[in-house]
Amino acid sequence: MGNKRRVIRFAIVLSIFVVIGSGPLNLARSAEQVYDVDACVSMELSTLVRSQEITILSWDAKGIMRSNHESKVFDNCTVHTHGVMRWEGKIATVYGYMKYLAPDGDYVIFRYEKNPDEKAATTTLLAGTGKWKGITGGGKAVRIAAGKPVVEGTTQFCNNHKGKFTLPK
Repeated sequence: MGNKRRVIRFAIVLSIFVVIGSGPLNLARSAEQVYDVDACVSMELSTLVRSQEITILSWDAKGIMRSNHESKVFDNCTVHTHGVMRWEGKIATVYGYMKYLAPDGDYVIFRYEKNPDEKAATTTLLAGTGKWKGITGGGKAVRIAAGKPVVEGTTQFCNNHKGKFTLPK
């Protein structure tokens, strides 16, 4: 009879943990969440054409993210980006994709677009894996620091990325 009582108590305690534990998790997954991260990268550049009239180049950048938000979302993610920049005179257009890779292996993919008349780039969440599957949202990215290129054909800088996202229930 003692074992039966222990099994029943265990089942009740387990049920309470499941009910209490799943409620906030489901709310967090369906509620809009905020991110605020700094991404510092080193970028390799490959030039297609460079003239006074037009310059077109592609980039491949890799770096690390640090979160500024109390939730620490995207903190310590590595970042990998690919894209293309076009200058017509001093007017630049930028288009690319970013992958934020979490330490656990899950990742999200953003599209990155900056038009000539904008100070900040627009970021749009396109996809995610694991805990990020079904993610939607986006925000803005602005340059916050840039250094002298450590090697010719590269550039090193930090951007701040702020925005919101939602995960499906």
